Amino acid sequence: MIESTEPETAGNGKQDGDSVDAALAELSDVAASSATELISLQEDLDEIRGYRMRGRPWRHIISDTDSPNPLSLLTKVAANVSRAGGAYRRALAVGLRKDGMQVTEIARLFDVSRQRVSALLRPRDSGPEEDSIE
Repeated sequence: MIESTEPETAGNGKQDGDSVDAALAELSDVAASSATELISLQEDLDEIRGYRMRGRPWRHIISDTDSPNPLSLLTKVAANVSRAGGAYRRALAVGLRKDGMQVTEIARLFDVSRQRVSALLRPRDSGPEEDSIE
């Protein structure tokens, strides 16, 4: 459990905190659903390994409609985590900056360059999320 060492101030960054809170909630939801999907993926991969151990050729394993194809699930999980992680990173960077943290401090915290943090802080068009966890 994370404990705060600083007192909370009423109204200080509340609106910005809400966007960070929303991004955090979304990332948490994605992590939970991804965990479930990764368990399913692991089961599919175990099944594929079983086919290979029994000598089945790859072309039959992958093209057989009864065989699992883990690639689409893997792509979906990775894309969802990347999207939600990027949104959280951006919202947190904005929230930290509005709380008074310097760009270089945020960069150090995120383990990225200050230029990357500056890019995160720039206003965005309302297009699809494209931030990744870099």
